[in-house]
Amino acid sequence: MAIYKHILIAIDFSENSVKALKKAQQLAVESQAKIELIHVVDIPIYPVLEDVAVMGMPGLWDDEVATNLMALSTEKLKHLADECGIEDYKTIEGIASSEITVIAKENQADLIVMGFHGLSGLRKLIGSTTHSVLNSAPCDVLAIKLDC
Repeated sequence: MAIYKHILIAIDFSENSVKALKKAQQLAVESQAKIELIHVVDIPIYPVLEDVAVMGMPGLWDDEVATNLMALSTEKLKHLADECGIEDYKTIEGIASSEITVIAKENQADLIVMGFHGLSGLRKLIGSTTHSVLNSAPCDVLAIKLDC
């Protein structure tokens, strides 16, 4: 098994992701790795039928909703990071699977740790964030199952 030096932990605040965080912390202690904690906020876009029909636009972006979601998520992540003694954490906006792999590459992480299934039950039908990260990650990925 490789010795990891930089572990990126993706959190969506689900029970699985918190379990993944705990396992990643144990692994980091054993390998003396740096831990980085991230949460990706997927800002909802509200469909506006007139826009779709006339302009082909996908919908409406609500700046107030985006600002509130980012603030609440950042506060929640800060609380979790403080509780776990993690200093390197950030909340970013975007599509989780894409942003996780981009951050891992940019920050030269050699392991991504995340829950096997997160908050979205619908994604089980169309493909999970974890599955997407497994297929596109620039490094190893450890997916933690809740029932293990």
